[in-house]
Amino acid sequence: MKPLPSTILATGILLLLGRQTMYAQNAGASQPVDPRWTAIRQVFGQDGEVHDGYFRVNLPRSDLGVRIGGDALESPFEFTSYVGFVPVGARDVLAMGEYVLRDDEVATVLTELLRQGIPTPALHNHLIGESPRIMYIHVMARGPAASVASKLKAAFAKSATPLTPPVASHASVDWTTVDAILGKHSEASGHVAEYEFPRREQLTVDGVAVKSSGLLETASEVVFQQLANGRVACGGELFVLPSEIEAVAHALDEHGLHVTAIHNHMLDQTPRMYWMHWYGTGDQESLARGVASALAHMNSVRKSSGEQ
Repeated sequence: MKPLPSTILATGILLLLGRQTMYAQNAGASQPVDPRWTAIRQVFGQDGEVHDGYFRVNLPRSDLGVRIGGDALESPFEFTSYVGFVPVGARDVLAMGEYVLRDDEVATVLTELLRQGIPTPALHNHLIGESPRIMYIHVMARGPAASVASKLKAAFAKSATPLTPPVASHASVDWTTVDAILGKHSEASGHVAEYEFPRREQLTVDGVAVKSSGLLETASEVVFQQLANGRVACGGELFVLPSEIEAVAHALDEHGLHVTAIHNHMLDQTPRMYWMHWYGTGDQESLARGVASALAHMNSVRKSSGEQ
């Protein structure tokens, strides 16, 4: 048999590659949308976000206007309520979330959560000295997606939390100095950038295996906001083992990042973990190096992996 001319071989290869590309595109396009996420979207009236097979609804407290001293802090800094949803079985979800509330909203919202049968494993501060005073209620819920979402939304409605879909704000700050130390930021909005550092352990919550993910806030999260006169604010939450708490707190404090809270967010979790919050202001490089020093004492990734 004579070998085929090179032009025919080349044409055949191009056709084969074209078909493979078409099949890959069609396969990606035909992947079904989880009906649980569709049900939650309908309840909250927003698209939400999907990553790692999880779904999340964000409700920024854009109404608050929080200040610490003379510095105004934006809602992406520490003031966005959220609920993350984990698929459980064929139809149910495990919901894990946080209500960001003025202190005068706590009693009414907590009463509604209890009335709706939503467990509330934690109520606490994240910061010190902010005005208005902000408190955080953590929630856990399990059941059919639409039912769980409806109960959670009913409690949000007892506060002044805006229930309209969040509006994206164009990032307006150069974060390359922090990126060089901590890795590429995972999100940026307005004057705020967020960095995520997943844990390396296997995690379970309420008996369900979950990933260490920023979407569920089972990963450490660090936020920076540009302030006036070249200063930045730094805060967030480091997700730490009990054995890591002392060394991490020392590392933060040595770099002007003052610990403001250490607490749990959930009751049934393996391994037992705590969240450490802090606040400090200064220049980008100094504060980023303080965070890097704290991360060196933790069993987590040391570099943020960029857009998720």
